[in-house]
Amino acid sequence: MYSLATASLLASAFLGASALPSPTQLLKRDSWGGSVSLGPTKSHIINAVTTIIPGAAPPTQNGELFLWPGMSNGTGDLIQTTLESWPDNSWCGATTGQWCVRGSLFGSFGQLSGNASPVSGTDHVKIEYTLQSNGQNWTQTVTNAVTGAALSSFNHVSGPMTGWGTGTECDSDCSGTVAAQQYVGTTITLAAADTTFGDTIASAQAATYTGLSSSSGGKIWSIETINIPAMV
Repeated sequence: MYSLATASLLASAFLGASALPSPTQLLKRDSWGGSVSLGPTKSHIINAVTTIIPGAAPPTQNGELFLWPGMSNGTGDLIQTTLESWPDNSWCGATTGQWCVRGSLFGSFGQLSGNASPVSGTDHVKIEYTLQSNGQNWTQTVTNAVTGAALSSFNHVSGPMTGWGTGTECDSDCSGTVAAQQYVGTTITLAAADTTFGDTIASAQAATYTGLSSSSGGKIWSIETINIPAMV
C-alpha cells in the first residue's frame, strides 16, 4: 500500500504498493482521505491495537480503495492490515457494501498478505500488531471485536517500528469512501517511556481525534476515538 503522506514520519516511510490480490502488481497513487498519526517515538513500538468501524464500502468501485492503520520506522517495512474495496470483491467472499480485510506488509520485497475475510460496514474490526520476543517478527491479528471471530493473521520479520497512523488510500481514480470511519480504543505501547510521543500527533483532511492520554510514565498511549469523514 502507498504512503500515508500526511505526517512527516509516515510520509517518508509509507512508500510502496497497495495491498493487492496479485502482490506483484503496482498501482497509480491518486489521492488520500483523512488521517491521524503519531510518531516518531524516541523509543519503539512493541504493541498497537485499535478497532475500526469502517462504514459501508462504496456500492460500486472504479479503482481500488484501502483503509488501514499502519506502522513504519521511516526507512523499512510498512505494517498495514487493510480493508479493501476492489471493482470485484468476490475474491474474499464479500458482497455489495462489504470490505475484504487481511493482514499485510509492504517492503522491498513487494506486498505480502495473510488470509482475507469479508466484513460489513457496521462490524467492529479489531486490529492488533504485536512485536514478538525476538524483537524482529510482528504478528498481525484481526478479529471481530464483538464475536471474537478470527478474520486474518499474518507474521513476518520487520524489526522496530517508531510511528503509527491511519490511512484512507484511493488508487487508480477510485470511488472514494461513502461513509465515515471510526477507530475506537487505540492503544500504542512503547518499549520505554517517551513523554513527548503525544506531541507528535497530527491529523489531516478534516480527521479528528478525542481522548489522547498516556499512562505508565509515557510508555502506554491511548486515543479514545479517531473520526475520519467520508470522501464523497
